[in-house]
Amino acid sequence: MVLLCFCTHDICCRIYSLLHMQDAARAACVSRSSLGYWRSHPNLTFTNEMMCPKENLKTPGSDAIIRDYNNNIDRVLTNRLGTAAVTKLRLDYHVPPDGTESYHRLDSWLQMVVTPRTKELELQVWSKGASFDFPCTLVSDRCGGSIQKLLLFRCALRPTFQLGLRSLKTLHLCDVRVTGEGLGCLLSSSIALEHLKLEYCDAIVRLEIPCLLQRLSFLEVAGCMNLQVIENEAPNLSKFYLGAGERVQVSFGEVKVKKVELVQSRAISYATDNLPSRVPNLETLTICSTCEIVNSLMASGKLHLKFLSILLMSGYNFDKDYDYLSLVPVFQASPSLETFRLFVSSLFTFPQKRGKKPLHPAMIIC
Repeated sequence: MVLLCFCTHDICCRIYSLLHMQDAARAACVSRSSLGYWRSHPNLTFTNEMMCPKENLKTPGSDAIIRDYNNNIDRVLTNRLGTAAVTKLRLDYHVPPDGTESYHRLDSWLQMVVTPRTKELELQVWSKGASFDFPCTLVSDRCGGSIQKLLLFRCALRPTFQLGLRSLKTLHLCDVRVTGEGLGCLLSSSIALEHLKLEYCDAIVRLEIPCLLQRLSFLEVAGCMNLQVIENEAPNLSKFYLGAGERVQVSFGEVKVKKVELVQSRAISYATDNLPSRVPNLETLTICSTCEIVNSLMASGKLHLKFLSILLMSGYNFDKDYDYLSLVPVFQASPSLETFRLFVSSLFTFPQKRGKKPLHPAMIIC
C-alpha cells in the first residue's frame, strides 16, 4: 500500500510538471490535493501575457499595474514549498517608472529560484534606469553543471572569470552590456555550447569564438553596432547568420561553414567580396539587402553553392539603376548551383526595434 501511494504521488507530480503554468494554477484553485503540486511546479513563467494579459505594463501611468504584477510574482515564489526546485524559469521583470522599486527584489527572486537543478533561465529586464547586473556567480556556483539554456535581455553581464557552465547548450544575449573579453570568459568554459545568438550587444568590438567549442554549430550576430571583427575557431560551425553591418570582418579559418544568411545593406557586394575566399564550402546562401551598388564585381574564387536566395529591399536608399545582370558572375562562380530565387520588395526599411530580429526573407515572402 505504501509503495502504491508513493508511485501514485510520483505519477501526479510528473503529470503536473507537464501542465502549463496557468492550468496548474487553476487546478490548485479547485482541488486541495493539487495545491501541493502547484507549489512545487518545476516550470515557472512570469510574463505580461501570463500574469496580466489585459494590461500593458509598458504604457504611461502603469506604476500600480507593475507593482501588482511584481507582488503577484513575489506571492507565488514565497509560497512555494521549501524543497521544490525550479527547472525552467522565464521571467519578465518591470521596474516602475517612478523608481520606487529597485533590483533588490529581482535579486532575491533569483536567489530563491536558481538551484543546482535549474536547466533553463530566461530573464528580460524592463527599466528606463540603470541596467541590472546579472549575478554571474549565482549561475556559476549553483547551476554551472546543470543549466543548459540561458537567455538574457536588457541587462549587464560582467564576468571576470570562467563561469564553469559545463552543460550550457544555448546562449542568447539581446541588448546586453557585455564586452568581447567578458563574453570570452563565459565561452571559455562552455564546452557543450551548440547555439550562440548575440543581438544588439553594442559593447562587443571583437568577437572571438574559441576552438574548444567543439559542438557549436549555429552562430547568429545581429545589430551589434560597434562590432568590427568575428574570428571563429569552433571547428564544427555549420550555420552563420550576420546582420551586423557591411564593415564586419569575418574569419572562419578551416571551418567548413555550409549555410550563411546575410541581412544588411550591400549584402550582395559583401558576399561576392568575402565569401569565395573565406567560406569556400558554402552550399546555402540567403541574402536580404537594403542597398546595393551598381555592377558589383565577383571576387576570384569558386563556391560550392547549391541554393541561393536573394531578397532586394527597393527602398529609398536602393539604387534604382541597379543592374541585375551584375549577378551573373555569382552564377559563374557557382557551377553546382541547383536552386536560385530572386525577390524584390518595395518595403523601405528593416524593423530595428530592440529585441526584434531583423526580417528573414522567408518571413516577407510568405
